Amino acid sequence: MPSPAESRIQSQKLRYCRYVDTQQFPLLTSLILPSCTFRFIDYFSSSTIVEPSASGPVTLGFDSLASWTAYFSDKFKTLQTMHLVSGTGEFTRIGEDEYEVIFAVIYHAAPKEGETGWQGAGGGHYHERWVKGKDGEGKEDWFIKSVRFERLYWKYTV
Repeated sequence: MPSPAESRIQSQKLRYCRYVDTQQFPLLTSLILPSCTFRFIDYFSSSTIVEPSASGPVTLGFDSLASWTAYFSDKFKTLQTMHLVSGTGEFTRIGEDEYEVIFAVIYHAAPKEGETGWQGAGGGHYHERWVKGKDGEGKEDWFIKSVRFERLYWKYTV
């Protein structure tokens, strides 16, 4: 049976997925620390993922919630996405106020407009550090301190 901390972290992770998929990026401050670091890694090559963009290649590594949000809020403007977390996660207690958690995820993406066009599906594992802190009202809660996403696959069809 999960501890109260594990149950809350699981709930926060599901909220993260919902906020991203519904593009409610400002709400992420309720569950991610401003100083959170984000790294997106190809599992098989162990290298940081580089994505093409209109302004040139983008390395998927961010040193703050603000920089991560700036990139993904712009990228997702024309997309519809769905992130599905599998199971309750693998929890390792690091200390009184810290956990390392691994969540398996499958995600889907497609253009918002129209019912035709490309569609993509991917999956991998989120390796996250969660720490206890205080929210904007001074109430204790659990927050993401760091994210390393290891992508196992990404496929799209037209």
